[in-house]
Amino acid sequence: MIIRGGTFGPVATNTYVVAERQGGEALIVDPAMGSARWVEETLARFELTPLAVYATHGHWDHVVENHVWADRGVPVWAGAGDLDWLRAPAPFNPALFGNPPPTPGVEPARLLNEGDVLELGDLRLVLIETPGHSPGCLVAHEADRGEALVGDLVFAQGVGRTDFPRSDPQAMLSSLKRTFAELPGATRIYPGHGPWGVSLAEAETFARMFM
Repeated sequence: MIIRGGTFGPVATNTYVVAERQGGEALIVDPAMGSARWVEETLARFELTPLAVYATHGHWDHVVENHVWADRGVPVWAGAGDLDWLRAPAPFNPALFGNPPPTPGVEPARLLNEGDVLELGDLRLVLIETPGHSPGCLVAHEADRGEALVGDLVFAQGVGRTDFPRSDPQAMLSSLKRTFAELPGATRIYPGHGPWGVSLAEAETFARMFM
């Protein structure tokens, strides 16, 4: 399994390229502001063909370059709960994003829900709905390889914020409890911000301080 990450944009958002093998198909995960060239170079380095853009959730910093790839014919896949933010990306916190210019929206080609599977060759990323940070937050878990794309649910040393519009602290707590209960502690996590590749058990130690 290939997972490569880079960090971009005004709030240091992680963008990933995920594939089963060199020469196969790839997911572009959360294309942040300024990530397009790095994604292009990563795809070329591993001779990958982009299958889709996968949005872990609909916040502006994670979807700002969706349109770059949609304009090239790459479909966008995203959680149904954040559909309106995909159609009209909303930088709702100017203090964080610095009043960025209007961002073109995208109509997702596939709306994702609990239990859906993202397939890349033999990879099977099973989706878990984890609302709280936003209504449409998803975790994508590849059980056989022990990897999970966790978006802004949990970080190496913290959890996602719940003071944004449509955030829900109680839903966040439930999502964290469920994730820690259902995913093995050895699972390597790839969050939307901060270090990646740490184990879920390591991240849980810090997350418990916020629960």
